[in-house]
Amino acid sequence: MAERSLLCVNCGAAPPPHRRTWGRCTTCVERNLPSTYYCGQECMNAHWPKHQQYHKDQKERAQKIREGAILECDRSIAETVARRAEETGGEYDKRLADGLALMSEGDYHAAAKAFRKMIKQWPEKPTPCHNLALVMHRAGRHIEAAPMFLKAMELYRDDTRAWADSTASAFDMLRHPACDEVPKPEWWNDEGLKALSARVVALAPEERHLCGMRARVLTGDALYNALGKADWNAGPRTAAEIKEAASWFRRAAETTLVLSGKLLYEQLAQKCDEFADPLLAKEEAEAEEARAAAEAEAEEARAAAEAEAAEALKLAEAKASAAAEELLAEDEEEKKQAAASTKAGKAKPDKGKRGKGKR
Repeated sequence: MAERSLLCVNCGAAPPPHRRTWGRCTTCVERNLPSTYYCGQECMNAHWPKHQQYHKDQKERAQKIREGAILECDRSIAETVARRAEETGGEYDKRLADGLALMSEGDYHAAAKAFRKMIKQWPEKPTPCHNLALVMHRAGRHIEAAPMFLKAMELYRDDTRAWADSTASAFDMLRHPACDEVPKPEWWNDEGLKALSARVVALAPEERHLCGMRARVLTGDALYNALGKADWNAGPRTAAEIKEAASWFRRAAETTLVLSGKLLYEQLAQKCDEFADPLLAKEEAEAEEARAAAEAEAEEARAAAEAEAAEALKLAEAKASAAAEELLAEDEEEKKQAAASTKAGKAKPDKGKRGKGKR
């Protein structure tokens, strides 16, 4: 079965056995973009309105890339890898440096070919997958970028910055409307994304798009007008989650290299604050009301307990007093009985000896 990238972009037909590819879009050729193929003039004419818009969008995207420091960063990485290849003499590093150099020059067609060849030769290596995905992303080919970022994510160790980078990039691609029909991974749900985004930013909290991933997951659908609808059936969000999202948007603003991106992240942070602050104030008022009610209830319970204790004490004292009076009465009765017994003993006739009479 032919690779997806080799199919006619309009009808999906694979090239016939006697040829490897269909004809390429000439504009893609002129701009060194990854190939877009058409099986014939009819499909090209039918698809041109969409493809023409793609070229307009890609042109704007390329301008933003040139305005930032991304290409300079690419060149620096390519030079570092090239020096490493010279030191080690490794074929893998040499090919990787060549691909990065092509990408930094904006020749995305040649760079994509270079990374595809690396993937075939070293299928266990994650970096060519990530870089091919990055090329496709730069070229606006999100449908092709998403599965490659996911593949790189699978191949990288999940405790590395490279894994975190591929994960956040896959998240960004899968959120794109063009990827609505792309199969989603098992973690594409609210609980899974919250846990995953927390792991991602823990590995590299200074990386812009990692911070952006965490912020967007935490906002869910709360900022629908600003961020669009979440694609993973996000649940309700607390004010604390939205405030945390604001802090991640601000960190993303601090680390982004593009001015427009910095302004966007700052605006999103402000919108998070505007959304969350009234909720926090309401929650605090409700919490204060609950604390006051709890204190009042506790005071009532304390007063009731004291009253109950006082009543019990009073009852106990009354019982003790009654018992004491009863004991006193018994003592008094015993004294009376003793006195009466003594008196009766004294009142008996004298039984002394009879005297003898004279005869």
